[in-house]
Amino acid sequence: MQLDFLNILRKLTAEQNLQVTLVRPPFDGLEHCDYGLRKALDPAFDWQALGQLIVAIVKENTLFLGEDVFNLHFASFRLPDEPDTVCLIGPWTHGERTAAQSRAVEQMLGPEAAAAVQEYYNGVRILRPEWLSEVFVPLVSSIFPDSDFCIREDLEFLPLNFEPDIRYFNEPTFTQEIPAAMLERRYAAEEQMLTAISKGDHEDALRSKNALTCFQIKGRFTDTPYQIRTKMTILNTLLRKAIQSSMIHPFYIDQISSRYARLIENMDVRDDDRLTVQMLREYCAYVQRYSLKAYSPLVQKVINHINLNLGDDLSIGRLADLCFISPGYLSTLFKRETGVTLVSYINSQRIDRAAHLLTSTQLSIAAIAEQVGITDVNYFTKLFKKAMHITPSRFRCNRARQK
Repeated sequence: MQLDFLNILRKLTAEQNLQVTLVRPPFDGLEHCDYGLRKALDPAFDWQALGQLIVAIVKENTLFLGEDVFNLHFASFRLPDEPDTVCLIGPWTHGERTAAQSRAVEQMLGPEAAAAVQEYYNGVRILRPEWLSEVFVPLVSSIFPDSDFCIREDLEFLPLNFEPDIRYFNEPTFTQEIPAAMLERRYAAEEQMLTAISKGDHEDALRSKNALTCFQIKGRFTDTPYQIRTKMTILNTLLRKAIQSSMIHPFYIDQISSRYARLIENMDVRDDDRLTVQMLREYCAYVQRYSLKAYSPLVQKVINHINLNLGDDLSIGRLADLCFISPGYLSTLFKRETGVTLVSYINSQRIDRAAHLLTSTQLSIAAIAEQVGITDVNYFTKLFKKAMHITPSRFRCNRARQK
């Protein structure tokens, strides 16, 4: 049950661009609880001591809502039945900082560091108070007995009220530029990745992606949810442009680009590396499946028309009229460039689309046959079985069981 609660909590907080950190001995990973802000300000900060302090002051059956010295907000509570384990959620903000708040940090750290903290602050999630009261608090309270649960708000939340040790603070590191040679190598690795994508070579794309991780883009704080989503959105745009050069129809490019735009918007930012690898593989797969770069403009036109109009009349005569050439010449040209006859290609595309509809919809087999341009169900079944070595109904049942 505890695991189910944590899964629900992580999904809800991920929707709000918030992270969940479990604070428990030996406190591994605690330095990421604020996306690296304190680690950047004080590399020698004692995270073990901080972890011990959090565990000590967060009391049972209590939800702490606190604000730290940088005007960042966190929530924390103990997990029932798990001794010495505190669940820490955040950071988030309530909006723009006041001039007084900014001056306080500048007096404590100096102008360069204060500017960097402001850069960090601008990338942190602004959270609606309604979400806390209507969603978050009821969820947390559900794991505690009603009679014992309480909420404590603390503007000086001690474990996170952190003042950096300026002996370890080096202001120039906040404004350090990337050496020109490193920039050249990073751009070369990026170009290699995009070239690999345009060729549909996912192995080379992954190698280039791994090489890119060796370079750090200017800006100290690169792990906030806003910045991670921005980075992923830029990557999605670059990949879309890369496969466009492979003569893929805009219809398919828009399909994959729009789908990943939605995934990025709702992603758990801790999964950015997994999603990046998935994007590289699938964009390469699109090139392998839909690239028409090797074909003449005429054959490209025919293939695009077939794939986008599978439910229409795709007779050779009609396709030839579309291109203002004779049916015989179209058949010869298509077979010479693709290696398959025009009829075989049309049938294979219709069966592929039908297989997708069988597993992704509840449409009847007759309705699916009609959607892919085959009005005779018996003929459709015959074609499907010849291509897939199984009937459409059996294919759907087998896929359903696999799920």
